[in-house]
Parts: sequence; C-alpha cells; structure tokens
Amino acid sequence: MLLERETVDFKELKVLLKGKVLLNEPVGPYTTYHLGGKAAAFVEPKDVEDLSELLRCLSRARVPYLMLGGGSNVLFADEGFKGVVIRLGRGFHGIQIEGDRVRAKAGTQLVAVLTKAREANLGGVEFFAGIPGTIGGAVVGNAGAKKAWIGPTIEELTVVTPSGEVKRLRKSDYQYGYRHSSLKMSGNVLVEVVLKLKKEPKAEIERKVKEYFKVRRGKQPKTEKNAGSVFKNPEGNFAGRLTESVGLKGRKAGGARVSEIHANFIINEGGASAHDVVGLMREIQKKVFAEYQIRLEPEILPMGDWDWSEIRDVFWNVERKF
Repeated sequence: MLLERETVDFKELKVLLKGKVLLNEPVGPYTTYHLGGKAAAFVEPKDVEDLSELLRCLSRARVPYLMLGGGSNVLFADEGFKGVVIRLGRGFHGIQIEGDRVRAKAGTQLVAVLTKAREANLGGVEFFAGIPGTIGGAVVGNAGAKKAWIGPTIEELTVVTPSGEVKRLRKSDYQYGYRHSSLKMSGNVLVEVVLKLKKEPKAEIERKVKEYFKVRRGKQPKTEKNAGSVFKNPEGNFAGRLTESVGLKGRKAGGARVSEIHANFIINEGGASAHDVVGLMREIQKKVFAEYQIRLEPEILPMGDWDWSEIRDVFWNVERKF
C-alpha cells in the first residue's frame, strides 16, 4: 500500500483519491507566469477528506509536496518537481455571508470574495480589486496594497496538517507581517478562512474599489504574463523606483523583460525561462545595492526543483530549499 512505503508509484494516487490526478503534468499553465517544468504528479483533491488522505499518505511515505494557489507570486523551476503539486479545485470554492463575517473556502478567487462583500455592504477588503489569485494564497502571503492588508481581517482559519488532521486556528494563532504570515512554509494547508469585516455605506465601498482599480490599471502591466511585484518595497522607498533609477526599466534577458509600465514587474514576453527571470532579478539586486546599499528582498517565491546553489544569492530571504 502507498501508506506503507517510502517510494511511491504515483499512479496509485488515481486509485486512492476521488479528485483529479495528472501525472508528469506541466505546471507552467497553472501559474500567471506560464513558466516552469513538469510535476511528477499534479493533484486537485475533491474535498477536505480527500486532501486529508492525500497529505497523510505523502507525509508517511516522505514524498515532498507543494501547494499552488492561483499561481501568482511564484516562479516555478524549469527543472520541474519530482514530488506532488497540490491545487485546491472546485471542491474548495464557496462563500457564505454571516452578519459582518465572510466565510470563504481557500480556493475561492479574490474577485468573488470582494463581490460578495460589496453586495453585503461589508468593507475592509476593497484592496482585493485587481489582485489575481485565491483567498487562500492571499491569507498565506498576507496580500495587501498601500497600507491595507488581509491580516487584520482574519477571524478564524481551518487548515489540514501534514498528518491529515483538520484543525481550526484562532485569530491569535495567525501571525503576519509585510507579505508574510505564519502559515507560509508551515506545511499546513489552508482550506477555509473567516474574515471579520465592517458595515459601510455602499457608496464608500464603491469609491475605494474604483480607486484601487484605477491605480492598478494605470501603473501595472495589464495583459503581459507576470507574477505580480517581484521585490518587496524597502522601508521608505519603492522597488520599482529603485530599479528604474539604475537604468534597468525595459531590460531584457532571453524572453523575460523588466516592464516599461512598472519596473517592479518582470514580464514573460513568450519563450522565457524561469532562469531568465532569475537573471534579471540578480542584475537588479546587484545594481541597486551598488548604487544605494539596499538589498532588495524578493516577493515572489521559487518553487520546484531549483539548484539552490545557483539561486541562493537571489532568494536570500527564503529559509529553505523548495
């Protein structure tokens, strides 16, 4: 049985699970960058029970796994991944309004959460406007804009642990910072979130939503393949402004290019590799540091079987290999 071995024939997952199991599956199409090689197995569990069984099996067999949300803010390795990539599919979509609280399953798109909150005259998540991805990914990465982020709205979380246990976390169990939370790298899989929002006049909510949309439409790439902001903004400054100031706006490497709309975005023009993106990131970091002695910290996350010795200098803020 799969549970009793440390080596796994991934074909057995098709028998074990009720959800979708794809073998030797390209991961690029599931990311906003459209970059990266193949995963040994790509799994979309049907429901929480299916996910629990999957994690229990993978943990006991010591098979590595990665969680993929909406596919933004990640850079998947050209070399692929010898383990299992897990994505929460239709069984993890859904929203309920409970007074001033929004209960959302982790695979739900942010735009859907924003829409339901607006309909219920609930404010506090207007900054979701124009952000791609899922509510689960947003919570794990503490997504935000300007001085607003999702962390303060968290009321309750439900996760599945690596051992397959379904566990409810309180607000006090969730720590967050700038583009970071205690869920990141924890091994726990977020399956549901409860946000505590506040009743506001519809006109005020609409005003703020339009303002966020306007900012993103005017200052960010609209149609080009990208993963969102590449670097975190240093305190008191902006990564895009620093990149532009050292003359790297529009810089190319292979099929990748620093956006001419916003220099903190790197675009896949077509035919780019994940290594092309890393090469541009490294050049930006070196030039900005030489000019300002500021060490830019990546916001996007490397995933898959990277040769860590080749990219450790770029992703210096990542604590361990993926």
